[in-house]
Amino acid sequence: MEVRCSQYFNYNLGIKLIRGAYMNEERELAIKQKVESPVHETIEETHACYNANLNVIINNMKPGDALFVGSHNVESVELAMQLSSAKGVRNNVFFGQLMGFSDQVTGNLAN
Repeated sequence: MEVRCSQYFNYNLGIKLIRGAYMNEERELAIKQKVESPVHETIEETHACYNANLNVIINNMKPGDALFVGSHNVESVELAMQLSSAKGVRNNVFFGQLMGFSDQVTGNLAN
């Protein structure tokens, strides 16, 4: 696990934890390739996996580590804020919302 390696070798770790997948496309590709699908079967399983990873990462962060939380899920963002505040690394955890297929861009992005 990267967290343990960074602790053992004493380097700062930066992680971008993204929630999201092209579920239909991934499942179709897995069927074509005759392999197990890499995505969870339910949204609840996806949430549980993401939140479990947040927990492991934040609870093992050192002061110089950084985490970028990419998620639309309010509960996960709140969990990340709670865990990072309790661990004392709140200033090392950043948040962003990812643009997905259903998101629309309006206005001039150059401004």
